[in-house]
Amino acid sequence: MPQAVRKQKLTVFLVTGDESLWPQIGADLNGGLVLKQIDTIDELVGSVPSGQAGIVLWDARNHPDPASVLSRLHMHSSRFAIVALDHATSSNAWTLPIQHRQVVAHVGLPIEDNVLTGALDSAHEEVNSRLALLGDGSTPTPTLAAAPKKPWLVPAVIGGVLIAALVAFMLARRGPGDVKPVSASSTSSAPSASEPAKAAAAPTAPKSPAEVDEKIDALIERAQEAMQDRHFIDPAAASALSLYREVLVLNPNNGEARQGLQRLAEILIARVQSALDERKFDTALQFLETARSIDANDKRLSALDEKIASLRAEIGPAQILAALNAQNFDRATQLLDEAARSKALPPAKIAQLRDDVHRRRADFEVTRLLQLVDARVQQDHLIDPRNDSALYYLDQAKQAGAGGPALQAQTQDLVKRLVQMAHGAIQQRNYGDAERVLAEMHTMGAPAATVTGLQRELSQAKSQSAPKPELPQYLELAQSRLAQGKLTEPDNDSALFYVNQLRGADPKNSALPQISGAVQGQIVERARAALDAGDLDRSETLVQLATGLGASADLDALNDKIRQRKVAGAGPLQVPEQSLTRLTKLDVQYPPRALQSGIEGWVEVGYTVGPDGVVTNVKVLNATPPKVFETSATKAVSHLRYQPVVQGGKAIAVGTQVRIAYRVPK
Repeated sequence: MPQAVRKQKLTVFLVTGDESLWPQIGADLNGGLVLKQIDTIDELVGSVPSGQAGIVLWDARNHPDPASVLSRLHMHSSRFAIVALDHATSSNAWTLPIQHRQVVAHVGLPIEDNVLTGALDSAHEEVNSRLALLGDGSTPTPTLAAAPKKPWLVPAVIGGVLIAALVAFMLARRGPGDVKPVSASSTSSAPSASEPAKAAAAPTAPKSPAEVDEKIDALIERAQEAMQDRHFIDPAAASALSLYREVLVLNPNNGEARQGLQRLAEILIARVQSALDERKFDTALQFLETARSIDANDKRLSALDEKIASLRAEIGPAQILAALNAQNFDRATQLLDEAARSKALPPAKIAQLRDDVHRRRADFEVTRLLQLVDARVQQDHLIDPRNDSALYYLDQAKQAGAGGPALQAQTQDLVKRLVQMAHGAIQQRNYGDAERVLAEMHTMGAPAATVTGLQRELSQAKSQSAPKPELPQYLELAQSRLAQGKLTEPDNDSALFYVNQLRGADPKNSALPQISGAVQGQIVERARAALDAGDLDRSETLVQLATGLGASADLDALNDKIRQRKVAGAGPLQVPEQSLTRLTKLDVQYPPRALQSGIEGWVEVGYTVGPDGVVTNVKVLNATPPKVFETSATKAVSHLRYQPVVQGGKAIAVGTQVRIAYRVPK
C-alpha cells in the first residue's frame, strides 16, 4: 500500500504595511493555510521563488496603478491567486479584473469575517486548479487538499493569465479620503524566559551561526503555527508567547519575534474586553497582564485598568495573581501596594502574596539566567563577550541564588566545553588563550584536578615546542633572562621557563635552589608593585606563577594583602534590578535631535541603591550608538527611588544595572 503523502500548508502572503490587518486575518485562517506578512510587492517578488503557488492578499488601497501590480504578480507566478483588499466602496473598480480572473475576489475594508472566509476558500480552490492545469513547476509547492472542480475554471485560468500579461487597465478609484495606513507604534521589551531549565542536561555541542539561525527559523515557524491555532499563552511550553520569547533569548534583536509579540499583544488586548463582558475575570486579567508584559506603554491599558478598578470588589486578588502568572512582578508589587493602602485585602493575604512575588521573581530570574547560559553555550560564546557569555550568566545565576541539579548540570556542561576549548588552544599553540581559559575555570570553581591536568598538558606542550638546549644551558639561559628582566615573558624564553626546564631535567642540580629563589624573589617584587599600583588581577597572576617555584614567607604575606584588598574593594552586593521594588517611575526623555533624525539605540547603566533607597554612583556601562542617549539615560536613572534592601534586619546598599532601549514610535 503506498505511503500517504503528508500535506503541507499553503502560504497566504499578506502584502500590507498596516499592522492591524494581521490579527484580523490570522484569526480566520483554517488549518490548511499559513499566514506570512510582507510589507511591499517588491519584497514579495524578491523573496518568493518564481512559479511558487500561494494566495496573495494585496492591500490595494490608494494604489496609483493596480494594473501594473497585477501584471507583475502574474508574470512572477501564474500559480498565484490574488485577493484584493480595498475600501468597501471600491467594489465596482474590481469587477473587470475579477471577470478576467486576474483577481479572485475583492474584500472590502473593514473586513467582515464571512466575506474573508469565502474569498480565501475561492482563492484556495483557484490555486488547486492552477496546479492541476500548470503542474507544480520547477520549485517544490505545497500538496493541497482536494477542492471541487468547475468545468469553466481551466479555460478561465488560461484566459486570465494571457489577459494579465497583455492587457492593462485603468481603475476608477472612489471612496473615502486617501488615508495611508499607519503601523502601530513599537516599543522595546526585554527578553524573558519561557521555559524552566531542565533539571539535568547532556553536554551541549556548540552550534554554528547557521545552526542557530536554523533553530530560530524553526521556533518562528512553530510560533506562527501557535498563533494560527490560537495557542497564544497556553500551553506554556508551546505557546506563541513562549516561543517568540525563546527566539529573543538566542537573538534579542530578532525583528520577526518582536513583531510577533506586538501582534500577540494586539490580539490579547482585543480579547480582554470580551472576557470582561462575559465576566470571565481570570481570563481577562491573564490576557491583560500578559499584554502588559509585552508592551507596558500601550495606551489602551489605562482604560482597561480603570474598568477593572471598578470591578475590584468582585475580582479580589485575581488581578495580582494574573500579574504574577504573566511574570510582571513590578506590576504585581504595585497592585499589592494599592491593596495595602486601600485595605482591600487582609494583611495576612497581602503578606502571603508578597512572599509569592519575591519567591517567583527570584525563580524567574534564575530560570532566565540559566536559559541564557544554555543559549550562549550553544552559540559557543563561552567566555566572550565578557558581559554576554555563558560564564557571565552562570556567575549571575549563582548570585541570584541558583542551585540544585539545574545549576550543577549547567556548570558541568560549561566545564566540559571549556576543557575542549583549552585543548583546542593548546593543540593550536595558542598558549595565551589556553592560560586565559584556565584562569576563568579557576575563577568559576572548576574541579581542581581538571584545572591541574590542563595546566600539566599546557606545560608539556610549551616544553615540547620550546628550543631544546643542552642540559648545562638551562642554568645559563635562566641567569641570562633574569639579568635581562625577562622573568615570565615570553612564555618559552623567560627566566621562569628555563628554571622549570632545569627542575624537570635535573632536579638535584646544586645551583637550582639559588636560581629558583632569585627568580621567585623578583616575581614577588613585581607582584607587590602591581598591587600597590591597584592592578589586583596582575598581582594575583604573578603570585600564582611564583607559587609554582615553592612556598615562601614573602608569598604568604603578599597573599594576605591581596585578600585584604579584595575585601576592602568588594563594593556593594550586586543584585538584579528586577528584584528591587521601584517607588518611582523610570521617566525617560527621548533626546529631541535623535528623535527628529530617527536614531534608535540603547544604554546600559550601572548604579548603587543606598540604604535609604536613593540612587548614587551612576555610570554608563555600554551604549549603542555612543554619545547619543547616555545623558538621557543617566538622568532618568538618577531620579529613581527604591524600597531599601534589608539584610539581617538592617538596610544595606546594593549595586545593580538596567538597560534602557530607545525606539522611535512608528
